[in-house]
Amino acid sequence: MIGTPKFWYKKNISSKVKTFLFFPFSIIWILISYIKKSFIKKYKSNLKVICIGNLTIGGTGKTPFAIYIYKILKKLGYKPVFLTRGYKGLLKGPVEVKDTHNFETVGDEAMLLSKIGPTIVSKDRLLGAKLIENHEENFNIIIMDDGLQNYQLEQDIKFLLVDKNLKFGNEYCIPAGPLREPVNQGLKKIDALILTGKNYRKDTNFKNIDIAIFNSETKIIKSPKIRKEGFLAFCGLANPNKFYELLKENGQNVISTKSFPDHYVYKNEDIDNLKSEADNQNLKLITTEKDYVKINDVMNFINVLPIEMEINMKEKAVFKTFLKEKLNG
Repeated sequence: MIGTPKFWYKKNISSKVKTFLFFPFSIIWILISYIKKSFIKKYKSNLKVICIGNLTIGGTGKTPFAIYIYKILKKLGYKPVFLTRGYKGLLKGPVEVKDTHNFETVGDEAMLLSKIGPTIVSKDRLLGAKLIENHEENFNIIIMDDGLQNYQLEQDIKFLLVDKNLKFGNEYCIPAGPLREPVNQGLKKIDALILTGKNYRKDTNFKNIDIAIFNSETKIIKSPKIRKEGFLAFCGLANPNKFYELLKENGQNVISTKSFPDHYVYKNEDIDNLKSEADNQNLKLITTEKDYVKINDVMNFINVLPIEMEINMKEKAVFKTFLKEKLNG
């Protein structure tokens, strides 16, 4: 995983030594988080607030799952709106994402969300919530894309997304491990656990957790034409292998891959180099929707893989009932 220390997810002696060396700084991280939490008074909105979050640094599929929740709520007759901090965007907000915005001003995730529904970007979630409360559209549900560790806004329903393969890594907090907060502390405050990815490890077991658990799956909305020549796949994700594996599972001939850091901002030079490399191997380029919003592809020579996340078919009905009960409770 580009940009993610490998020792967070390994159990060899070298990794344990690195964890030990960074552990004192993890204590400082936990103390700072505790102090911040103690001094912040949570605001209770007059709207229902649903939070989609995780305990680890890196991608677990929060944005695709937020979109899934949005679509369910729309079918149930609600008027939901997305609230995101606009990670790596220049605007502090609160501001509603418009066609005039781009990834540089509001961030790549906000751009993706805005294609689905109304999206508010606000580094200060409290100010974002108040903007939504006074919005002329009369929204009645706020969907927070990320925010389990945000203590400004009281959340009515909290979903925790966990990768079934990676889980919580070595279960240490930053920088000794990938955790934003201790596992036991995080699990106490959530309403449901959403498991993502495929279970490649036999020891992955959440049966002892006394919380509602649902399995999710990622699907390709529209797969590009399968080419014998194959693809050069590239992306800037926390876990790029998920993207490459998804392509292969759907019959795509992935000959070469190129990974960039998470939320990477592509330069024209990067795209020129990728195109040159693909041409030399007689390959086509393919990337994710999240990456594509940051690329100036005027010639339309890059294929995009649109995906969606949803609850496992066998659990869909139970999940919808669970969601409705929580909203009405």
